Amino acid sequence: MKNTKSFSTARTSRVVAAVASGSTALHATVVEQIGLRIVQGDFLPGEALPNADDSSEMLGVSRTVLREAIKVLAGKGLVESRPKTGTRVRPRSDWNFLDPDVLSWRYAAGVSAEDVTALFELRRAIEPMSAA
Repeated sequence: MKNTKSFSTARTSRVVAAVASGSTALHATVVEQIGLRIVQGDFLPGEALPNADDSSEMLGVSRTVLREAIKVLAGKGLVESRPKTGTRVRPRSDWNFLDPDVLSWRYAAGVSAEDVTALFELRRAIEPMSAA
């Protein structure tokens, strides 16, 4: 079954703009775009991302750049790639929520009350040890 979700033209234009400005590594821009889409819920856990050929064409990048971006996202726990099944979004419980990029994407997607409570609990657990 073919994945019907894609990367929008408006969002893809950000990749093109970043490349033109030379301000960011290309794969980092692709990581940001895909990571934010995953955290926002555009791609749900267990769902496959568009295949590499379609994704690289929609984003206007080479397959090499896309592969590098997928490796970075896998390191953050957001996706896993397997032969024959492609790249799938991992369950939220596997995401590295302490990663600065994942935290910023969650904030950009809208912080829930649960997120704020969890951060305050973490802060309460860490601050007494660091103050000692």
